[in-house]
Amino acid sequence: MSERPAGTLVDARTAVERLGIKMQTLYAYVSRGWVRVVPAVGGKGNLYYVEDLDALAARGRGRSTAGAGGERMIRWGGNAVMQTAITAIGPDGPRYRGKPAADLVRSHRSFEDCTELLWNGILPDAGVVWPPARPGAGFQALADGIAQMAGRNHARRLLSVAVETFAASLGRNPELTLGAPVLAARQMTQAMAAATGLLAASPRYGLNETPQSIAAILADNMGIAPTPAHLRALDAALILSADNELAPATFAARIAASAGADVFSCVTTALGAFEGMLTGLGCEQAEAALAQARTPEAYLDIVKGLLARKSPVPGYGHPLYPEGDPRATLLLELAREIRPAGARGRTTIKCVDLACAELGLKPNLPLGLAVLAAVLGAPPGASGALMSVGRTAGWVAHAFEQRLAGFLVRPRARYIGPA
Repeated sequence: MSERPAGTLVDARTAVERLGIKMQTLYAYVSRGWVRVVPAVGGKGNLYYVEDLDALAARGRGRSTAGAGGERMIRWGGNAVMQTAITAIGPDGPRYRGKPAADLVRSHRSFEDCTELLWNGILPDAGVVWPPARPGAGFQALADGIAQMAGRNHARRLLSVAVETFAASLGRNPELTLGAPVLAARQMTQAMAAATGLLAASPRYGLNETPQSIAAILADNMGIAPTPAHLRALDAALILSADNELAPATFAARIAASAGADVFSCVTTALGAFEGMLTGLGCEQAEAALAQARTPEAYLDIVKGLLARKSPVPGYGHPLYPEGDPRATLLLELAREIRPAGARGRTTIKCVDLACAELGLKPNLPLGLAVLAAVLGAPPGASGALMSVGRTAGWVAHAFEQRLAGFLVRPRARYIGPA
């Protein structure tokens, strides 16, 4: 007689109570091979392995979420969670694979270093330089067509079309064409950075044939002087934007990855979710409020008016950082160290300083990006583009992690329509 594998065993009643499911559901899990079962001693009933039950609970399959309670779980602040080894959120900001993002910035790490940490789990000993992206045939003709539509679209829509244009030029399976998912993700990120040229007064989208850092590509395409201080600030903006745990766009990327989408489609899916008023457009809203005010006093009046109407003030507050967003604090510090490219940059810093001093507001990451973009002399929409390019590192990391998890993310719906 064969021996049982080692493990803790419980009876059926204990198993269903442990998972909060019905007996029929437990039998279904057994039939699918998700829970191992052995006959109880004496032949009365069966016993179930606790390790399998706990694994199901961790993967979200154990507890039914079809009812109203499940609906509450997937809303903001609910109890629905996914396991991840990528990013943890704390009072000091995000930690990528256990390393504080702020420390990466203060140690003058490049965005590429941060990206390799997120994707591969290892922080490189020396600075990383990626080979230049190589689009396929027909790319430039499509890119020139996008440039003609640039003035009528938001940054994220332009970046999304730019990503798909690059992917389409490579054929039906761009990851296979480029050799590996990580290689594809590197080239895609370079293509996105180059697409920020679509925000310029004379829109353009083209790829350089010589190796450049992502920060340098951004500077070239957004008309920012490529000084060491400016490139460091761009790296900081990208690193601090790289991931913020399971934000809506990141969740969208994981859903796409769980369904088998390639890395390009995962990122364009995320960009679509990032287009919303409650997510990525926060940068543009913060930019617009700052641009509307010609003086710090005028900006203060705008903010006071919003508060009086109990309307959200763009660029302030974050539910994950009730005591203040440390990412914004660091970006504002860097912005103050840079000599502003023009009067707009100087006025922007004074606007934020006055609002914080008079009203006790706490800036968030979108505001920090908006201020930095103004100080660098970047074109309108640059803050949202910076956040999107930076967040691509996290979206790709989550897509890779979801592939390894090996299950489809598919919540159930609770029908409430007519019978």
